[in-house]
Amino acid sequence: MKKLTKQDILKGKETHETLYVDAYESEVVIRPLTDGELSEVFAVIGTVPLKEDGTPDPSRVDVIRNFQALRLVASFGLVEPRLTVEEVAEMKFGVPEVIGTRILEISGIASGAAIKKKNRDEKVRPVARRPGAGGALP
Repeated sequence: MKKLTKQDILKGKETHETLYVDAYESEVVIRPLTDGELSEVFAVIGTVPLKEDGTPDPSRVDVIRNFQALRLVASFGLVEPRLTVEEVAEMKFGVPEVIGTRILEISGIASGAAIKKKNRDEKVRPVARRPGAGGALP
């Protein structure tokens, strides 16, 4: 079995994916988030309310914090164009959330089924995944 190297660890965010954004009739390039970036995002979200069965209860999530977190995700994960959180907030309504949700999916956080439904609803779809020096995502 191969040993994990520091180089392998640091290559993860080099994998890029092109995402078509219907609202702008254009493409953006995104990448997965690092563990450190995800920690910052989770700090914005705060405590996630749970159902009795222990699963997250999205109906009780603070909507404002959710928007803030997804803007932060989009800012971290956008490769082209590179945008600050403030610039992401200036995008058309709903676009930062769709981009942020896709970034979470390729980071291994969001469920694929939920993302596919949202992408169908929002007419946003991945175009291509370009492995950087880090190779393809698992």
